[in-house]
Amino acid sequence: MKTWIRMGVLALLAGLAWGAAWSADPPTPKVMNDAPTTAGAWRMESPDMDKAAAAQMGGGMTICQSAAQAMGQRDARNDKGAPRCQFKMVEDSTTQAVMEIRCPDSNQRMTINRVAPRSYLMSTQDLDEPAKKPLRMKMTYVGACSAKDSAISLDKDSPACQQMRSQLGELDKAKASCAKSGDAKARASCEQMLEQSRSQITSMCGK
Repeated sequence: MKTWIRMGVLALLAGLAWGAAWSADPPTPKVMNDAPTTAGAWRMESPDMDKAAAAQMGGGMTICQSAAQAMGQRDARNDKGAPRCQFKMVEDSTTQAVMEIRCPDSNQRMTINRVAPRSYLMSTQDLDEPAKKPLRMKMTYVGACSAKDSAISLDKDSPACQQMRSQLGELDKAKASCAKSGDAKARASCEQMLEQSRSQITSMCGK
């Protein structure tokens, strides 16, 4: 799951402008000239993902670029003066884009090819570990979304979501046990942690 989410974040950072993370806003690659000019929702699917893991997640995930940008901007306001990612376009044609993304903790080279209208295959190579196999992801525009939506969501009927939603009842039981704490501060902390877990599940998978 963590690798899958990381791939989605890398895809967002590539030319779709998670503005606050950059030292300067990167331009949209020519190969993506048919992409919407405003932020929206993108379906992420990895051709290299284990079939069993892909089936567990319903085949892919959806990232709301609007929500991701809002998160990035909030982080930037809380971390003013921190080093930003540097962007360099190595190749920019209507058939392929190659770009380098250099951040304080990572260096990536991403290649983008169009596979269908508003659908692109992205291959990301870790420049710090060039022997590692590149991560590949197919990214397809699926419509509008807002900053209030979940940044990452899974198919609500996927086995992964069914499993996570089954935990909601256990969270309710655990919340009841928080009330047994005699310390008001500990009780509030317990309830807050459980509520955050519930919100994360419902935002990713629905109720």
